[in-house]
Amino acid sequence: MSEHEIESPPLESDRPNEHATGTGSLGSKSAYFALFSQIGITLLVANLGGALLGRWVDGLLNSGPIFLVVGFVGGFVVGALGAAQIVARGLKQFEAQDVIEKAARLARRRAESEDKELR
Repeated sequence: MSEHEIESPPLESDRPNEHATGTGSLGSKSAYFALFSQIGITLLVANLGGALLGRWVDGLLNSGPIFLVVGFVGGFVVGALGAAQIVARGLKQFEAQDVIEKAARLARRRAESEDKELR
């Protein structure tokens, strides 16, 4: 590797992750999959619901596709707001998990240093 190339960091840690059990913990891949699925489904349902509602209103009023477009745009806005809430909630959970993991590592280090002092 030349001196100008930067080595990319590894995506996975070599250390075992006690929280990655696949039961919905935030460190597991399934938790990330669930989060992204939730965002996608929110966007899909909001867009589809807005478009269908707009089409229904267009049919009632016998108008052009104006309400279809308005419904789609409105659905997109509602979906984007919903996705933003999901992301914000996920980030709070990720931060809380990170704080817990850092506290556990600190406690382990303190216990190890106390054990070394007692020896």
